[in-house]
Amino acid sequence: MSNLSDAFNTMSQEDDRFANVLMKALEDKNLEGFDYLEFKQSVAKLTEMGIDYDTALRSAYATGTTVGLSLEKLVKTARYYTEVLQDEKSKFMNSMEKHLMSNVEGKAKQTGELKKKIANYEAKIEQLREEVEKAKTQIAESTELINSAKDKASANQKGFDDALDVITAVITQDVTDITRVLG
Repeated sequence: MSNLSDAFNTMSQEDDRFANVLMKALEDKNLEGFDYLEFKQSVAKLTEMGIDYDTALRSAYATGTTVGLSLEKLVKTARYYTEVLQDEKSKFMNSMEKHLMSNVEGKAKQTGELKKKIANYEAKIEQLREEVEKAKTQIAESTELINSAKDKASANQKGFDDALDVITAVITQDVTDITRVLG
């Protein structure tokens, strides 16, 4: 694979892992005999030796013609390898779609469900706050009624005690007067 990778050495380091996948696909689908891939490797080796690109193309083609390469075969096999790469693209896109479905859409669904739960929790919290406020209002009203009832009971007690004291004092005075006058 390294010879083939060297022949297509136009990728940045960030693309290496993808380039390696594509190079492996080309190697796996490499046709028998001298064709576009072997031609491409020959051109790369010749340019590495300092031969200009056009001369390298002519020289690699001349070598290839000795083992059955023709211009038609060269172009035809180059198109074949382009189709191999397009098949890899289709596989990659399917894989990406599955990845998105499982990770992105799954997480989006989970996030949506969590947002619904939060909305429900917030509604319950609001309902509980309203119930707490109602209970506080009832407590305040009850406390006011209790204090009012205590005040009224206290006033009634005082009124009763005052009346009792007056009547008892009258009776006591009457008994004193009756005993003094009649006794």
